[in-house]
Amino acid sequence: MTTPMAVKMTPVDAKLFESVGYANAKRQLYIKFRGAPMMCFDDVPGFRFQGLLAAPRKDAYYGTYIKGQFLAQAVQLPPAA
Repeated sequence: MTTPMAVKMTPVDAKLFESVGYANAKRQLYIKFRGAPMMCFDDVPGFRFQGLLAAPRKDAYYGTYIKGQFLAQAVQLPPAA
């Protein structure tokens, strides 16, 4: 089993989640939900991550373009250095 790579998480202003990150090499989107485990979404195009960051209503963008569209699992990232 491989250890997840360190991913830079960016704080966001959203009701459902508190920060997001993206691993370009693996096309994985990470979302840290409020009061819930961090989720990793597989095979997410980079433009979806950029769209999420740019969206004025991040919760709505997540619900429309990410939730239920990609395989997801709960993960733990290594602590930031």
